[in-house]
Amino acid sequence: MKVKIWSAVVLAVGIASTTWGQQSATPKPAVGAPTLTAAMQVIQKELSSLGKLTYMAYVSNADEKGSSKVIIVYSNVVADPASCTISYHWWRSMHGTVVNDEDVSLSLRDAKGVWAMSSVEALHKVSEKEGTLEEERKYGYYERFVPPLYLVDLRMSNDDEEGFEFANQRQSQRVGKAMTQAVKLCGGTQEPY
Repeated sequence: MKVKIWSAVVLAVGIASTTWGQQSATPKPAVGAPTLTAAMQVIQKELSSLGKLTYMAYVSNADEKGSSKVIIVYSNVVADPASCTISYHWWRSMHGTVVNDEDVSLSLRDAKGVWAMSSVEALHKVSEKEGTLEEERKYGYYERFVPPLYLVDLRMSNDDEEGFEFANQRQSQRVGKAMTQAVKLCGGTQEPY
């Protein structure tokens, strides 16, 4: 009889400590901060509302100079708080040729950072990261987008970068804030760019 009671107590303590450990492993939102469900709803709503984004990309460097009409469509967006994933279909064409037509799934647990910035800021950050000098950027390479673009960029644990493009700066900032909160609550990190 004592063995059965002892086994039941050990089992109950084991279940309680396992459940407690799982609960404490998921960060809680700060007071007043959106919950994971709320953040994921914002992400899904905003990305689903993008529709078709069309812009012109102008490129100039020592080897080439030109422009390209780019069309991007994000569809079938699902931001799932239970699995901490964002899945969507990404379609992109350049010069009238389809270059991307794929289903994408991102695990926010694998995110190392989220950044919301203009396309110009992104070009400067990439140049700085690659060690390109200001003087080289001024004469060696130039890229411009019309209309101006705003990005929400995620660096993943494998150092790949995934991102979303917006024509509306406020919309990109809303998604950036929601994405940052979701990554934090899913256990991802926020490292410097």
